[in-house]
Amino acid sequence: MRSYTRAVRRFLETTTLHGFKYLFAKYYCDRIGWLICCCASAGCAAVLCTVVWARFLQVPALLTLKEVASDLDELEMPMVAVCPPPITVAAMFTNHFNVNETIAERFPNIFEKILRRKNVPEHQLALVDQVLEPHALTFTEALFEIMPPCKDIVTKCQWQRRSIPCNRLFEEDLTQWGVCCVASRARFKSTPTSELDITRRLTLAVQCYNKPMLINCHFFTKYDVEEWFEPSLLYSGHLYRAQLAFASVVDEDPHKLLDGTCAARQFYSRSRCLLKCMESRCGCLDVIRLSDDPDEPTKRLQTCPLHKLNCLRTDKREKTTCDCLPTCKKVSTRMIIETSRMNAFNNAVDNIYSGLNVSKGSVLTISLGMTGTVVSMVSPTETWITLLSSLGGVFNMFLGVGFFSLLELLFFILIRLPIAFQRSTEINRYN
Repeated sequence: MRSYTRAVRRFLETTTLHGFKYLFAKYYCDRIGWLICCCASAGCAAVLCTVVWARFLQVPALLTLKEVASDLDELEMPMVAVCPPPITVAAMFTNHFNVNETIAERFPNIFEKILRRKNVPEHQLALVDQVLEPHALTFTEALFEIMPPCKDIVTKCQWQRRSIPCNRLFEEDLTQWGVCCVASRARFKSTPTSELDITRRLTLAVQCYNKPMLINCHFFTKYDVEEWFEPSLLYSGHLYRAQLAFASVVDEDPHKLLDGTCAARQFYSRSRCLLKCMESRCGCLDVIRLSDDPDEPTKRLQTCPLHKLNCLRTDKREKTTCDCLPTCKKVSTRMIIETSRMNAFNNAVDNIYSGLNVSKGSVLTISLGMTGTVVSMVSPTETWITLLSSLGGVFNMFLGVGFFSLLELLFFILIRLPIAFQRSTEINRYN
């Protein structure tokens, strides 16, 4: 026991820790004074460590604006889709499948609910099923079958003020608003663009149907990680100029990827993750959904029959246990649309108007420029390295604890104490 006491006393007398060696001073008053100083230093260190730890838990970050003009690759067009509205889809459906007029009158309301992801009564879904059953088609397959070719909907296209065939940009695809003519971001990237152009411009002549009262179109734009979006209505005989700007915020904190507090996978968004989770719970795919990565697990599921559609439409988010993280990259868009009637389009020089039936068609120009476009990088100011640096400074200032103090303590515990224990055992054996 004496060997232990002697070893501890010698360690405290020779240690590099501030003030501890003075605890064995010659005079009692000196010991009390140094004990008070050591306790005060330890208290100050505890307070400052608490402040440093609380600041670290707040995850402070620095928002840095990125110069878009220096990197025009950031100026990417979103996905652009032109869709027939639900009332037009219902009319095409009833005409294609020769639905009884009495029943056909109810279909616009039914299709409005289905294509807008609303809960549909079972008896209304049964009416649509009765039409599809003799043809052995799913609702999604029927949407593709009744959809006119995209060349009849998007009749003319201009990219960067140059005319191009529309089939280079648009193709039929399934979206969250039904089957649409979609120009994906990959197709925009593969289309030649001058490096001197600081604005991305797409001009379309569209015509969604050739029947009276069914001649309007919907269009929407969407970036991959964008969460929620709404289609805009295009009325026939009007010219639309849409000025698009987006704000992109990229979280560059690598610890969030490792900790699993945000997701950075391609095609990932939280809304899409929630949909996939509900599809897994219900055991089938939604009849309207964006085309995703072909390797995703839900691709092995079949499309939901209509009688199971309400399983996906019912709001069960309070009961669900879906582990859907927010995205590390957040994109929000702002679109300003100007509209005017095409009164004198016959005198226009631009060939986008040639052959246009103004009573059934409309012209849409989407422009994406540097004005209003913001790309920001979120860089964390507090990491584990800065935390260790701050804590090390606090301990070194008030307690004199540093790296060598740690080595000294380890040397004392791993070497000095075992030697003292061995000597104590030998002394007891001889006695």
